Amino acid sequence: MQFNNDHQYNVGLRVKKTKNWPFLFIVFLVVLAIVYSRLITHSMIIGKYYFKYHECTAMGDLPNRDDMLTLLDENKYRSPYWGNGEYRIEYEFFRTVLVLSNSGGTVSNELEINKVGNKINIVLDDTCGFFYEKADWKISD
Repeated sequence: MQFNNDHQYNVGLRVKKTKNWPFLFIVFLVVLAIVYSRLITHSMIIGKYYFKYHECTAMGDLPNRDDMLTLLDENKYRSPYWGNGEYRIEYEFFRTVLVLSNSGGTVSNELEINKVGNKINIVLDDTCGFFYEKADWKISD
């Protein structure tokens, strides 16, 4: 008799779990969509980025208005402002960071990479909104 009571309790528990699966599935899909929308892969960042400049009172040392940052396939970069060197991507919990190291390996700069819709931006300064925006055209050497 004890076996039957336990068996009925377990069956009732299973039915209760199946009632929650649509909610859990929707939560899973929402989390998956958020992760996918923030995902930035190496192949996505390769290209040319132009500097989005505007006037700001809190300006520091910034690139020229017409600066172009080029990220190449073999983890190399070039820019009139940053010079030439190597880059790497670091994935943190809530953000993706682009680390630029100059060709001498003595200077390193960390810049946050943001994805806004299908546009990829490399942020220089959150306060004033300075960033590099990826160009829609291909690299030509």
